[in-house]
Amino acid sequence: MSTNAPSSPGALPSSFPQSSVVLWGILAAEVLVLLLPGMVWGVLALAALVLAFLFAFGYVTLRGYSAPILLAWVLLFPLGYHFVAFPKDQAIITLDRILIGLLLFTTFLSKRTNSEPLSNDLRNAALWWILYVGWALIRVPGGKAPMSAIHIVIDALFLPAVLGWYTVRYFDVRRYLPILHALTCIASVYVAGIGFAEILLQDDLLPVTGGGIVNAGNMFIFLIRPNGPFGSDNSLAIFGTVSLVFLLFVKNVLGASMPRWQRALHRIGIAAALASVLLPLFRSAMISLAVMFVLDALFFQVGRRRQRRMMVVLAFGFLVLLVRLVLPVIYEERTDSYNLFGRVAAYKQTFALFADNPLTGVGLNNYIDAAQSTKYVTFYQDVISVDSPHSSVGEVLAETGLIGFVPWLLSQIFLVRCFWKLRQSKGPDGNTAWRWFLFAFLGYTINGLTLSIIYSMDVNYWYLFVLMLFYKFGITGNGAATGSHAELMSGNL
Repeated sequence: MSTNAPSSPGALPSSFPQSSVVLWGILAAEVLVLLLPGMVWGVLALAALVLAFLFAFGYVTLRGYSAPILLAWVLLFPLGYHFVAFPKDQAIITLDRILIGLLLFTTFLSKRTNSEPLSNDLRNAALWWILYVGWALIRVPGGKAPMSAIHIVIDALFLPAVLGWYTVRYFDVRRYLPILHALTCIASVYVAGIGFAEILLQDDLLPVTGGGIVNAGNMFIFLIRPNGPFGSDNSLAIFGTVSLVFLLFVKNVLGASMPRWQRALHRIGIAAALASVLLPLFRSAMISLAVMFVLDALFFQVGRRRQRRMMVVLAFGFLVLLVRLVLPVIYEERTDSYNLFGRVAAYKQTFALFADNPLTGVGLNNYIDAAQSTKYVTFYQDVISVDSPHSSVGEVLAETGLIGFVPWLLSQIFLVRCFWKLRQSKGPDGNTAWRWFLFAFLGYTINGLTLSIIYSMDVNYWYLFVLMLFYKFGITGNGAATGSHAELMSGNL
């Protein structure tokens, strides 16, 4: 019996001197290393790395694998608003749009049959949101900058909802939860690092078209309120808030099963996310954190763990006092009644705009232009309005009127109802999803009462993605007492 295996198609004949080829190849490589300069090798190595990444990216896309694409976005999306925007003004190609296109493309290629259905309440929330987005699109011609308004409709209102839909239907949250946790920690660290660097260097290090940074203090002593890699300091604070809630959620779910290295990374990520919340110096951000911890202490903790949560709230108060001692000018600027009166004047101006256009509004993204009329100049305690809504609720009400505000409000009500029913029907996992949804929702909503964030695409993508991660986790639970339930009862964060 012959021991020679049959040759396969395309294989070299057994008589070919393969060892000689290997030796000559090694010799040629040594010659190239000696002759070619180091810069050339660096360029070649970078090119090889890029080609390998593109090949791997193309492979997973054509095979219908969406998880690597979505995970890569989680790690890189904060940087995309500066590095992946072409053209710079009114960008057509963005990282977020590429993500949505690839996810839809992989969905078509993979022909998935294991998608999760949507509950009636989530469907209703989506339906009312679509009606709101549709009316906002109709109101685009009412503004003086229709292209910017269309950009808002697509990137801040519509595509984030598509990402949320995809997450619920197709993304395997439980399988990738540890990876999502690690990637969010890493993203939080470099985002906070950019924020700290901007404070130290007093400059916007990664400027985004249409964005900018502002100062706290006066003309003699001032402090940059950083925006990190985003277009505004609003986005940095909301990114930190949502990331903080998500990281605590994962720790709550995984608990003791997390390896030591990931627990260490978790602590670093929590510190970085908290820094992103606090660095822009928003009072609403501090209030939202305090509300979260108080609710957590009152409704989700008992005994010493409840006391620990209240101690965290007291620590926030101590932090405020520390700022007062170390940076008194910044403290006075942030706590001056002038700021509060300015917000009240802005609310009065918003109501005046709404009162003149109660049904249709003044047009999407047209608040500032409409407020230029002298009839809308308002005062409170001698403080003049700033021609900006300074409120997501006020922005929706003034710009889209009741025809837009009612569907928007109903979408939020059905969203909350959806998670509340999840709490009632899915046992411990549903309760966990409700708990962390509540904190993320409150963080976004409380900040939205004094910040205009509803048109912030960077915020909305991340916010809706995380909310739907919570929902998918809840609906895929079996209702039994699992490890996540044990962690929930222990309150281990």
